[in-house]
Amino acid sequence: MNLQESIRRILREETKLIPMIRRRVPHDDLEREFEESLDATLNSVFNLKRNGGGVMSLDRFIDITVSTLIDGIHYEIHSTTPEDSVWYADVFNSLKDYYKDRIEVRYKKLMSEI
Repeated sequence: MNLQESIRRILREETKLIPMIRRRVPHDDLEREFEESLDATLNSVFNLKRNGGGVMSLDRFIDITVSTLIDGIHYEIHSTTPEDSVWYADVFNSLKDYYKDRIEVRYKKLMSEI
């Protein structure tokens, strides 16, 4: 592969956020942060319900989990992107799409238990 082809391939991959995120955050770290974020959100929902609060909607649950995940990987993403870039919304939406099914499964399981 020549240099121009390599550059084009890299630029194409940079527009796909999950590969971009995976280059900056090791897979094991991303998965650990995801699980910790999911557990934290599950605990919040459980405590809210146990203390007489309402039930959080699935959409809100997903948003909080993904936001917490981004908090955990913020340094790796922010420190490796151009200073003037606006990356949060794109990363948020990519991670939301990527993890949505797994989050929904855990949410439904929790709702069936409480």
